[in-house]
Amino acid sequence: MESSKGTVAVIKEKFHRFVENNLLWILFLVIVLYIILGSLVSELLYIVVHRFLDITSAMTFINKWYTYTLGSVVTLVVVCAVIRKNHFILRSFIPKGLGKDHKVTVVEDTYEASQNNTVRNLLIGLLLGFLMNSGCILCAVIHGDLKFYLDFSAAMIPTFIYAFLMVFIQSSSEEMWCRGFMYERILIHYPLWVAVLVNGIFFGMLHLSNDGVTVLAIAEIVIFGISASLVRWYTGSIWMVMGIHTMWNFTQNFIFGLPNSGLVSEVSIFHLDAVNGVSNLIYSYEFGVEGGIPSVIIDALLGVVCLILAKRDGRLGELSMSYEKKAALAEDNAAGEQDARENE
Repeated sequence: MESSKGTVAVIKEKFHRFVENNLLWILFLVIVLYIILGSLVSELLYIVVHRFLDITSAMTFINKWYTYTLGSVVTLVVVCAVIRKNHFILRSFIPKGLGKDHKVTVVEDTYEASQNNTVRNLLIGLLLGFLMNSGCILCAVIHGDLKFYLDFSAAMIPTFIYAFLMVFIQSSSEEMWCRGFMYERILIHYPLWVAVLVNGIFFGMLHLSNDGVTVLAIAEIVIFGISASLVRWYTGSIWMVMGIHTMWNFTQNFIFGLPNSGLVSEVSIFHLDAVNGVSNLIYSYEFGVEGGIPSVIIDALLGVVCLILAKRDGRLGELSMSYEKKAALAEDNAAGEQDARENE
């Protein structure tokens, strides 16, 4: 009987270690919960809304391609709220300073020091997203690929406000799962560079089925995922990354009316005029600015700046650390300081 109980205990322990430590298991969870379950909930929500409401084609586009991610957000919140060991991930989405009285492990103590979600960082992210995307569009305009004409009226303002809120939900959903759940779960046991690299590759793979996708476009999205993870790390703020992602999407889709990863909005402030429809290395008419070299350069520059600032601050060594390793170092330092005080 004892040996049987012992065997069960060993099996449980091995399974626990697998669930906590295995990188493939983390990826599997994200695929099942985010892509499959989250998408299913979102699709059901979309069907219900459009069955009972008579809405315009512009609102239909917004709801189909942006509001749908609400199901993924709800799924993530439930998963992190129900599973106690994921509580610290849920707290990574809330404002700086909240939830500090609920730490239960040294790992979480270490984690808390990296959280810096403030309104200021969110606004900085929104500004960066606008400037980055506008810079790519400017390159295409100078190259002769794009011309615009204004198509805006005051009656469109409510639609744009709704669109911005829904783009924020969609962009934040991707960030919460990739630079939130996946990033944090990997970083518990694995070095930071693993969390950064896996994030970028996985984020690129999420866009493989988009209309007009190219090798260059996927490379750009992978680079953005890597740079966004570096921003998440250096600033300690997932809100800043949410802001960058949100304003990037909103700027190209609803301000300039360009494809957003292959999706063209039904409504925008500006519209294209007299374009020849020939894609090149500066701009992709099927995929948008994300299919051009300027976007690759600008996204890469974002990550490079983070690394340069981290080197200036003496933080590059963190790339080889996990939360566990940081916690162990913190314990060793605390023990050393205690021994030093006792020997005085």
